[in-house]
Amino acid sequence: MEPDAWDKYAENYHDEISSPLREGVKNPLLRELDKIENAKDKIIADIGCGRGEILDILATKFKKVIAMDFSPAMIEVAKKHVSKENVEFYVRDMRELSEFKESFDVIVTVNSVLMPDIRDIKKALNSINDCLKKDGLFYGIFPAMDSILYQGFLIFEEQLKKYDDEKRALKRAKRIIEKRNYDFIKGIYTEGENSQKFYYDFELKLRLKDAGFKYILLSRVLYSWPLNDLGESICFPGKPPVWDWFVSAKK
Repeated sequence: MEPDAWDKYAENYHDEISSPLREGVKNPLLRELDKIENAKDKIIADIGCGRGEILDILATKFKKVIAMDFSPAMIEVAKKHVSKENVEFYVRDMRELSEFKESFDVIVTVNSVLMPDIRDIKKALNSINDCLKKDGLFYGIFPAMDSILYQGFLIFEEQLKKYDDEKRALKRAKRIIEKRNYDFIKGIYTEGENSQKFYYDFELKLRLKDAGFKYILLSRVLYSWPLNDLGESICFPGKPPVWDWFVSAKK
């Protein structure tokens, strides 16, 4: 989505977007940041900071925090959420950050590399890598397309039990999962005029490697049931939860 599309979410982000920063989400990000040695001597950037929900936390751990977002409205909301003085704000597009070349010891991105054009994805990941100092650390959260397929499987199984008719169950599962809105090859979800990127695990590893990252490790951000962002109330208690990808890597 473009900046003006994100601007409309600025005040009511959690009413519109499923966030890995919600209470109850099992998110390894802060735990990994706690492991960084001498963090008080380091500069961290939150690229695509959105409403700035973790900026104060980052500011207590690190020497300086650089908060960036390409949505001016998001930056204004983020400023209201921050009480620490060691946070600087910039309205910037992550595809072009040459002014920050080799400036940061650590970079975090939380579901912000979402551009539907694959060329823009590559630009953004290259730009993020360029902003890191030598041996700098990268921690990112990315929407998981694998998780969408998993939900489709669970929905199909539920519909099959309900109707005992594979054709009918598959038709209903496709409708519930909004199959027509997904491009499963590119990993894109489109609703109306807005589109966003989702990632397969193999794709994410390859794209990060191509951007110059090394020591790439993937784990999961785990969400509690139910989720309500697929058009119908979907809840599978007792089943493994859905997830986003959590990435740790090094320049």
